[in-house]
Amino acid sequence: MKLEITKLPYLDNSSTLLNELQPKGGLVALESSLANHENGRWSIISAEPADTVVTFGKVNNQDLTNELSCLFNKIPANDSDLPFTGGIIGHASYDLGITSNKAAVQSTHSSLPTLIAGLYTWAFLIDHLKNCTIFVYLAELSKTSKEDLILLFNKAKDHPQTATQFEIKEPFQPIWTKKKYQENIQSIHSYINAGDVYQVNLAQSFSSQYTGNPIYGYEKLKKFASVPFASFFNYKQFCFASASPELFISTDRGAVTTKPIKGTLPRKTSTQEDKLQADQLKNSKKDQAENLMIVDLLRNDISKNATNVKVPSLFNVETFETVHHLVSTVTASLPNTISPLKLFLDAFPGGSITGAPKKRAMEVINELEATPRGFYCGSAFYHSANDKFNSNILIRSFMFEEGKVTCWSGGGIISDSIWELELQESLDKISKLMECLNN
Repeated sequence: MKLEITKLPYLDNSSTLLNELQPKGGLVALESSLANHENGRWSIISAEPADTVVTFGKVNNQDLTNELSCLFNKIPANDSDLPFTGGIIGHASYDLGITSNKAAVQSTHSSLPTLIAGLYTWAFLIDHLKNCTIFVYLAELSKTSKEDLILLFNKAKDHPQTATQFEIKEPFQPIWTKKKYQENIQSIHSYINAGDVYQVNLAQSFSSQYTGNPIYGYEKLKKFASVPFASFFNYKQFCFASASPELFISTDRGAVTTKPIKGTLPRKTSTQEDKLQADQLKNSKKDQAENLMIVDLLRNDISKNATNVKVPSLFNVETFETVHHLVSTVTASLPNTISPLKLFLDAFPGGSITGAPKKRAMEVINELEATPRGFYCGSAFYHSANDKFNSNILIRSFMFEEGKVTCWSGGGIISDSIWELELQESLDKISKLMECLNN
C-alpha cells in the first residue's frame, strides 16, 4: 500500500475547504494559527474516515486501547518525516476520564460520545513555515479519488468565503451567578482544609445563541486567538471548536513530551507593562505552586508506561494573543512495546484541568459543576502511521448545537486562592474570545 504525496499551493484560510469537506462526514481540523511557536508549523485537515470507533458511557482503557490499535494497524507503517501520513485522528471527551477513573459521582452527557476516532487515509497538511500544502493519500483505502480531492482543494483556494456567515445573536451569559461561584470556591477550600485535595480545577460555562455556519465561527476564533492547537470537528448534530495553547502528550518514535499549563495573567497594551506582567507571573509563588502540583501529577501518570521521566524546564512563560501562561515541560522515553495510545489513555484526562490528586479532584468537579463538560477539557489527538503521536487539551472551547453555543473557562483553585481573583482569571481566558465571535 503506497503513500502518495502531492505538493499543492499554500492555503492561508482553511474555512472554505472545511465547508467543502463537511458533507463527506467525519470532518477534522487540527490547525495552528501561531506559526512561530515550536508546535505551530503544521495544520492537518481531513474527512471521510475509512472506519470509525465511537464509544458511549463506561469504557475500559485496555479494551479501548486494543480497539484503537486494531483500527490503526489497518494502515502500514512508514518512515516519513511529515506530521501525519494516514492513521487515527480522534477526540476524547472529558467524560471518558470520568468512566475510566471510576469517579464516585458519575456525570455524563447522554447524547455525546465519550470518544470519536476515525481511520483517515488522506489529509491536507498545510506547512506554515514553507508556505505550501502537502497532500497525503492512500488509494487502496480512500473513498474519494485523489484527483477529486485536489480539485476540491483548488476550488476552495480560488473561491474563499468569509466569516460573515456566522453571527452571535446575544451576549454570552454565565450559567453561575457570582454568589454561586464564590460558594463553589468555599466548598473547594473546605475540601482542601479537610485534606481531601490539594488543588481543584473549577470551570464555569457561558451560553448564547447563534446563526450561520459554525465553521466560520471557528475561523474567527482561530484568527483572533493565534494558538498552536486550534481544532474543529463535527459529529451529527453538533460542532466543536477549540483555540487551545496547551499540548497534552506527544511522542515521536518513543520520545515523550508533555507541557502542562498552570498560571495565567492577561496581556497589557503597553510593552513595558506587558513585560512586567510576564515577570510577575514567572515569579508568582502561588502560580509556581499550582504548576508544580500538576508537573508531579503528570510525572506520575506518564511513569505508568514510560521510563526516564525528566523535567527539563519549570515555570517558563509563554505569551499568546490575550494572556501569558506559566508552562513547564516533562519528557520521558516510551518503550517500543507500548503504544502511544495506551500512554495517552492511561494519563487521560490531563492533570492541568483536573487538579490533584486526580481521582478525588474529579469527584469534587463533578459535584460542584453539576453539568457535564463533554469535550471541553478533553483532547484532540492523532496517531500517524510514521509513529508520531500528538494530543492537545481542549480548552478555550465552544460547542455549537442547534442554534445554541456554549463555552467554558476554568482555573486551578488552591488553599490561598481568592475567589474574586479566580473569577477574573477565568474571564481573562475566555472573554475576548467570546467578544471576537460578535465581531
